[in-house]
Amino acid sequence: MLWKLITFFVRKFDPETAHKLTINSLKLGLHPRLNQSVIPIKIGDLSFKNFLGVAAGFDKNAEVINKIHFLNFGFTEVGTITPMPQYGNPKPRIFRLEEDKAIINRNGFNNLGMLEAKNKLEHYRNKFPVGSDFVVGINIGPNKDSKNRFSDYKMLTKNLSLFADYVSVNVSSPNTPNLRDFQKKENLEKVIKFVKDGIIASKTLNKKLPIFLKIAPDINKSTLNSIIEIAHSQKIYGLIISNTTLDRDINLKSKKYGELGGLSGKPLFKKSTDILSQANKIIKKNNYKLFLIAAGGVLDSKTAFVKILCGAHLVQLYSSLTFEGPLIANEIMRGILKFMRRDNIKNISDVVGIIDNPKEAMNIAINGFKSNKD
Repeated sequence: MLWKLITFFVRKFDPETAHKLTINSLKLGLHPRLNQSVIPIKIGDLSFKNFLGVAAGFDKNAEVINKIHFLNFGFTEVGTITPMPQYGNPKPRIFRLEEDKAIINRNGFNNLGMLEAKNKLEHYRNKFPVGSDFVVGINIGPNKDSKNRFSDYKMLTKNLSLFADYVSVNVSSPNTPNLRDFQKKENLEKVIKFVKDGIIASKTLNKKLPIFLKIAPDINKSTLNSIIEIAHSQKIYGLIISNTTLDRDINLKSKKYGELGGLSGKPLFKKSTDILSQANKIIKKNNYKLFLIAAGGVLDSKTAFVKILCGAHLVQLYSSLTFEGPLIANEIMRGILKFMRRDNIKNISDVVGIIDNPKEAMNIAINGFKSNKD
């Protein structure tokens, strides 16, 4: 009850001020201290105590990594980090859509830059080395005014790979002009080359550091096919599906629905899950070894379970932290454990991607597998 009241109070501030208050509270240790639920999953060489993580955008500057695991998450993704410090777009640039449990942001990769993040990551890794129980991904992107965005990716991996359990390559933010063009075949192959060149030039001993591509939900099946083919041929670890959407063809109730920027939260669930399901089917059909991280509209245990059934090995959230508060991961994990007992699931990996239709997956989440067979 206390944390729900605190969340209610914090949301009285404008979104950006509320976010700063949240980060500062975590830094000061003003947060719940929850035991970590153990629902282990292993993807390739990466082992997770549980499958639920915080998406990029929350801890932009790698300030509270050592606090997030207290909230019952299994991993976190810091960033998006750019080579040079960047103010981002003019304020106001974040808008809560209260009636829709959604957020529109047009931040524009506001962050303190690579060197500041590097210092914080180095400090963290002195206590918790790469390979520790709590997995840390580093999300990277180019500066808006960069003369060579490809080189930005190389610079970032060269400097930050030493501190990463995995790298997430952001080619899909809608708030950096023309960034989504990097999802096109020729550009994407070039981005991956520069990312790999940076890893090779870095001090990391793991020259096969896992790379994930974070993609947009606003793509057609042809583009999705192309991205998956490239990810497979380039031996990329997997995809993060998805970033925020520019789509407003959704029944939004809030007055601020027309603000420019990427939409996240509850209204993104269907679109991002549809893309996730499509990707899962393409990967299964071709027998590719690609792992999927799902983000977009995860508000509770049912929506998290649907993501898993539709192909997600791991699940991320961010917007629901804003609306539900710091106990959200605890509530989701307890719900998933109930589903596992109900459906006699021994290992969560046994049900990853076994359902091809998101509607069917939701029916199972609500009623269980037995009702689905009746």
